[in-house]
Amino acid sequence: MTEPDPHGFSAPLRQALIHPLKLGGAPRSWAILNGALSAAIVFSGAPLAGLLAACLGHALGVWLCRKDPLAPTLIARAMRLPARFER
Repeated sequence: MTEPDPHGFSAPLRQALIHPLKLGGAPRSWAILNGALSAAIVFSGAPLAGLLAACLGHALGVWLCRKDPLAPTLIARAMRLPARFER
């Protein structure tokens, strides 16, 4: 078994199984959270601020995802940890 891929034991892997789901270039969870927060701002009576928050939030999500596809997951994991550890 010196071959890297023995004959008959390889299968094609689709790109959809490797990369995280995205909506408009931003990760799916980021886009849903951004849309919900922007909708809350719009429905509270500030439609221009909500539109601005939606555009900036989505642009930030796309930029983060281009730099590192797992960055939003890392940010969410870091937010769950306490700021300091208890003794």
